[in-house]
Amino acid sequence: MPRHSKLTTIALAVLAALTGSLLHEGLGHGVTAWLRGDHVTELTSNHLNAIRDDRLVDAAGTLVNFIAGFILLFASRAAASRATLRYFLWILATLNLLHAAGYFLFSGALNVGDWAQVIARLPHPGALRTAMAVTGAMLYVVFLRLLIRDLRPFCPERSFYNTVARLPYLAACIYMCIAGALDPLGWKLMLLSTLPAWFGGLSGLLWGDVFLIGQPAPAQPLTIRRSPVVIIAAAVLGLAFLFVVAPGVEFHH
Repeated sequence: MPRHSKLTTIALAVLAALTGSLLHEGLGHGVTAWLRGDHVTELTSNHLNAIRDDRLVDAAGTLVNFIAGFILLFASRAAASRATLRYFLWILATLNLLHAAGYFLFSGALNVGDWAQVIARLPHPGALRTAMAVTGAMLYVVFLRLLIRDLRPFCPERSFYNTVARLPYLAACIYMCIAGALDPLGWKLMLLSTLPAWFGGLSGLLWGDVFLIGQPAPAQPLTIRRSPVVIIAAAVLGLAFLFVVAPGVEFHH
């Protein structure tokens, strides 16, 4: 039985990680701030600075993750037998949906992050935090089960899960932590945001293979083959992201 190309899955995970970051910070926070008449002063891989505080801007990053995640998941299904494209759309959908649900759980449990700012100074903060944490945990399990079901064509045997889920998890997390280490806000942001968001927020991929149990074998298994184009693209775009976005893009007004 053909094996997946590990190097290609790593490359796809890096491309998905940097794309997911730009969706959250750039499209979610940044574009919403612009539409709200605010002025963005800095964009990095981990945060966006604007002139004024705005609950809608704080919430928009996660909301974009939710919307993009579902669109990408349906697009992945539409890709059918085009294995590389289907897998890239799947891993990008996974990053978006797990981050979105994980953010609710994270902010609710620890009272930090975007959604802690969204509910700040609202009445009954304890009840709101509890509701966020419980909702986030429930959505996380529901999303993970849905995502692993769609991963089944890449896992004709359970052992394949290591290559298509656990390996990309480590690749994406390590890559984004390298980006986080370059953030101008320093190690404090990395410890409070980057590490929990990536290693914690995507940790479902470490144990998600439990949802493969009992699923029928795929009628048409899909194989991620070695793709020099994908590998080169990941190297070029990955380095560009680290050197340009991670240290911060400043906007002057």
